[in-house]
Amino acid sequence: MRTTLLALALGLFATSAAQAAEPALVDHWSEPVVQRLLQSLGATDLQRTTLAGQPGLLAKTADGISLGVYAKACAGAPTAAAEPYCRGVEGIASFDPGRGADRAALADRLNHQYAAGKFMLEPDGTIRLTRYIDLDAGVTEANLRSQLGAFLALAEATKTAVWGAPGR
Repeated sequence: MRTTLLALALGLFATSAAQAAEPALVDHWSEPVVQRLLQSLGATDLQRTTLAGQPGLLAKTADGISLGVYAKACAGAPTAAAEPYCRGVEGIASFDPGRGADRAALADRLNHQYAAGKFMLEPDGTIRLTRYIDLDAGVTEANLRSQLGAFLALAEATKTAVWGAPGR
């Protein structure tokens, strides 16, 4: 009996220690977390902004690409003073291919070449890159950093493809 109780106590202790070692999950938009992770990826000139009423951050990459990272999938705020609860993050960057480029064909090619993002031809002729990150079930900060890093890398690849297009 004593051995059984000791084993049970050790099992509970080990379970508690393992749970305490698990990283906290990010399950909604958190400006301080997103800002810290973007900075850890080399983003600079971070500024608060909004897009369609949702909070976000504007930033520049080390390569000079301007981009925005915004809260998405938001539920209304419970009170006027509270922020909405947002379970997603969307990265957005726009690129101008220059005169003479077949913008629609370029956006189509980018969609086929880079499945990790969505490329759209905007009414002003720019090509918009978007990447959505779902936080609904929660992700570790390391995973969110990896997802944001993938967006920054995709923006760099897009810059190279778009600015290297004919007509630039």
